[in-house]
Amino acid sequence: MRILVTGASSPLAVGVLRQLLFSGDVELWCARHRREIPLTDPNLHVIDLDLDSDLRDALSSVPADLVIHFAGVTHASDERQYWKTNLEGTLRLAEAVRANGCGRFVYISTRCATPGSGAYGESKLAAEEALRKLDWQSLLIIRPAEIYGAGGSEGIDRLLAIAQKWRVVPALFGNANLQFAPLHVEDFSRIAAEMIRQHHDGVRIETICGPEDLTGLVVARRIAKHYRAVPLPLWWPAVTIGARALHWLGFDVVKPDQLARSVGEKTGTAASDNLNREQLRRFFVDVDK
Repeated sequence: MRILVTGASSPLAVGVLRQLLFSGDVELWCARHRREIPLTDPNLHVIDLDLDSDLRDALSSVPADLVIHFAGVTHASDERQYWKTNLEGTLRLAEAVRANGCGRFVYISTRCATPGSGAYGESKLAAEEALRKLDWQSLLIIRPAEIYGAGGSEGIDRLLAIAQKWRVVPALFGNANLQFAPLHVEDFSRIAAEMIRQHHDGVRIETICGPEDLTGLVVARRIAKHYRAVPLPLWWPAVTIGARALHWLGFDVVKPDQLARSVGEKTGTAASDNLNREQLRRFFVDVDK
């Protein structure tokens, strides 16, 4: 099977690609945009691809049986960038691969793809809806929860980095919607690859959460114990006022939409998805023993 992968240099994509290569019988064509892809394999080929360009001609020489679309903007000061890449770029890619005869598409979305969840989540939701209007043999939409363990610069990984470096960790409280379902990157890679290999026809939407639903205080407590750090209680209403004030002064401690994303509605929880909890890594559960 020939698979086209966008955003292939991202840690999430790399993990899934390793799983697919391990299973064999695949030929991966990975789109490189700004960063090199940290994988080498005889069945992995790298092409240069810009979602802002005319993709029909660019992809005409890469006939794909399946497309896995990881590429997207996750944090931006200018919210228009979310819509330009996450919606317009996704639709441009989808229309191009359909024109070239590919009928199978996998879209890596987010469990924050809900109304009122900020520009990132809303642009992902709009892309999902646009994809569902096209004629696919198979469309798989994967909505992961908060992924950690990939060394990223936001979300849970950012809290881990702060605790490791400064020995303090923000402990968020004061809003009932501040809920996390931390999912280790290796668990995500394995589960996502399994879903991709199943080749179900029709539209399939899956939310992937970690094994537990945790409050911000519990997340901070576990991180603090793991790194011998000090939890720093932060009341959510004060956090939002402070972040907006800093943004007005020109300092983006967090991106403008991340506040809404944190407390927005989620498409699923650890309690509502149908994964086998026994196979998932619990979030620093060892610190509570």
